[in-house]
Amino acid sequence: MIKKITSIILNKLIINSKHRILIPFYHAVSDTAPTYIKHLYSPRSISNFENDLDVLMEFYKPISLKKMSELIETQNPIKENYFHLTFDDGLANFYEIVAPILLKRKIPATVFINTDFVDNNDLFYRFKASLLLDNYLNSENDDKLIFHHFFKQNEFSNSDISKCLLEIEYSNMHLLDELANKLNYNFSDFLENEKPYLLKNQITKLIEQGFTFGAHSTNHPLYYKLSQEDQLEQTLNSLNWVDKELNQHIKAFSFPFTDFGVSIDFFNRLDDSILDVSFGTSGLKRDMVKNNLQRVSFENFGKNTKLFLIKEYLKYFIKIPLGKSVMKR
Repeated sequence: MIKKITSIILNKLIINSKHRILIPFYHAVSDTAPTYIKHLYSPRSISNFENDLDVLMEFYKPISLKKMSELIETQNPIKENYFHLTFDDGLANFYEIVAPILLKRKIPATVFINTDFVDNNDLFYRFKASLLLDNYLNSENDDKLIFHHFFKQNEFSNSDISKCLLEIEYSNMHLLDELANKLNYNFSDFLENEKPYLLKNQITKLIEQGFTFGAHSTNHPLYYKLSQEDQLEQTLNSLNWVDKELNQHIKAFSFPFTDFGVSIDFFNRLDDSILDVSFGTSGLKRDMVKNNLQRVSFENFGKNTKLFLIKEYLKYFIKIPLGKSVMKR
């Protein structure tokens, strides 16, 4: 009875919101968090992911990136409920775990890649921080002193090593490489041995299987802390790489971290021939830019996907009278 009631409530909320396209986003799906992400976030478990798909298929129809882009472009009222899955960071986890599940269910998805990291040529600075934090937690006291001395030498006021590591930003990410050198920790060896990112031949196979790919910047900075010229460089370079190397029909981009603080002028400077559709991470929210779509994170809740979606739609309705249901630029 309760399940039936929640289903009725969710269906009415979807229809009344007129927010008929849902775009969930994930990073990884796994029952165990690999070291490079376990101190940053928890991946969606396989059983919870399967349950998410059950719920999505109950209330929405899966839709390709091409079809979704066409619906947005026409700006006609959308009379059915659709969803399109997206995955950020271009992790090998998609090839190993996610793709087989989606292929079995015939559900399309788009993967957004940081072009500097393809083929494991480099590593996201936040992943480096997670690896070093794990190294610290599992090291002997003498090695721990190296961490404390390093951060004191670099004038970090906090004595909590986890906070020091996880507060390092894009602008000072060189500190992670410097610390690794002092510890004789080799990120290149990690990339060679663990291969956390998709390989080019894996991407090619996934495209052949019907999955689509978009850009996610070259090396994952936080956009609102960049100059507009640097924002454009990151965006254009990654889009151009995807266009040249992967030959995707829809030119798509997802902002790393968030699109908060990205100005309308940024979008105006992107020609239609360069970008078809872009994606933020602000949940159920409309955007001043018609082809910039906000996505909902499906990683930070428990097992009850229906209840999660009900809460998300209710939050959307609460935002409307507060003037917060549209992303302003």
